[in-house]
Amino acid sequence: MSKPTVVLVHGGFVDGAGWRAVYDELTRDGFSVRVVQNSTRSLTEDAAATRQILDDIDGDAVLVGHSYGGAVITEAGTHPTVKALVYVTAFAPDTGESVNQLIGSFPQDGPQPPILPPDDGYLFLDRSQFHNSFAGDLSAADAAFLADSQVPWGLDALGGTIGEAAWRTRPSWYLRVTEDRMIPPSAQASMADRIGAKVTETPGSHAIYVSRPEVVAGLIRTAAEAV
Repeated sequence: MSKPTVVLVHGGFVDGAGWRAVYDELTRDGFSVRVVQNSTRSLTEDAAATRQILDDIDGDAVLVGHSYGGAVITEAGTHPTVKALVYVTAFAPDTGESVNQLIGSFPQDGPQPPILPPDDGYLFLDRSQFHNSFAGDLSAADAAFLADSQVPWGLDALGGTIGEAAWRTRPSWYLRVTEDRMIPPSAQASMADRIGAKVTETPGSHAIYVSRPEVVAGLIRTAAEAV
């Protein structure tokens, strides 16, 4: 049987280039891999960009989302080519729910993402706190590059609601990252439990797809083998 194509969807504040090491891991194993470059302006646009990639795939697909990318794959994952969903320390909203609503339910007694006030409808992370909050297990130089190359995250992406949650009809896997300071581990566990995902845990930061690509690729392989 041919392997499914893996489609990687990035989250807010970053772009698809961060998937490079995961891409390399999977292509060495013979997977075809596509990387979606979301604008992160709105959930509607980002889901459309993801579906455009899925439309071009001949065969089955495993759809992978990191952080806000979890909302994108939840919205786009009803596409008929998608046979499995993989959430990498990601948001997993339900039908009619937004990322903003999920953030509002997070514990308030732990680390809080250093999101600056909106600037003309877009959000940025405080660059001085980026290393500690987003990329604690990367080198200072690598974290600085991510901080200085931030992609504006649109309020319409944050507030966009899910039309039909794909995890209700697709098997799901979830990578819970125990030292994440952007999405609390307890919130990750709650979302993974709600969607009935098969959970793998690992230490690491929110940038786990950059810092430990072999772990992320391993979970994707597991999902691909299952379908």
